[in-house]
Amino acid sequence: MVSVRISVNKILCETLIGIYPDELYEKQMVEFGFSFEYDCKQAISADSIGEAVDYAVLTEDLKTFVSGSKFNLLETLTANIAEKILAFSPKITSAKVYCTKMNDLHPMAEIEWKK
Repeated sequence: MVSVRISVNKILCETLIGIYPDELYEKQMVEFGFSFEYDCKQAISADSIGEAVDYAVLTEDLKTFVSGSKFNLLETLTANIAEKILAFSPKITSAKVYCTKMNDLHPMAEIEWKK
């Protein structure tokens, strides 16, 4: 097994997130990033995207998911992104995600999940 960790950072997206009245109907900017591990031995041998995990497609899927969803908690958003990453490919063995609300406080949540 040859394990690699791929990271994608500083993805900006608007979503409905929060519990306060002004947060329920106006989208807020969030930044998220993620990394995942997978066994890349076949991808290296073939030097082919067909054997790799396509992180560009994954990133677009995540952006669509985040912008089309609503969350009360930053923790829930972060966990949902991690679940989406793990479900994206059976090759992925772990996912680490951070999410930051781009408001005055800049709260950030991080989570790491393994299969």
